[in-house]
Amino acid sequence: MGERDRRSLPRTPLKVIHRHRIGRRRVKRVSELVFVAGGAPRAVLEWVDLGGVRSPLYIVELDAAKLRRAPRLRNTYYYDGETIDPRYLDAAVSSTA
Repeated sequence: MGERDRRSLPRTPLKVIHRHRIGRRRVKRVSELVFVAGGAPRAVLEWVDLGGVRSPLYIVELDAAKLRRAPRLRNTYYYDGETIDPRYLDAAVSSTA
């Protein structure tokens, strides 16, 4: 899917800035923030286009107690915890075994 096509797909208006671990590497990233049933916060790490429908591909749970609004950034939150990329969980476990 081209850059132009991605921009035309609907996006969530909320963002979350968080520390994120990818394997052994730690980065700061901005992800889309969604609230699921019961108000539980989730960071969407990656989306996939399924026949023109944008669907979340990789999601991580967030602890609501560690989520706070960014004072000067509209529709943006800070997450005071660290998220772990689920694509690297198996690799991390197998490397320690």
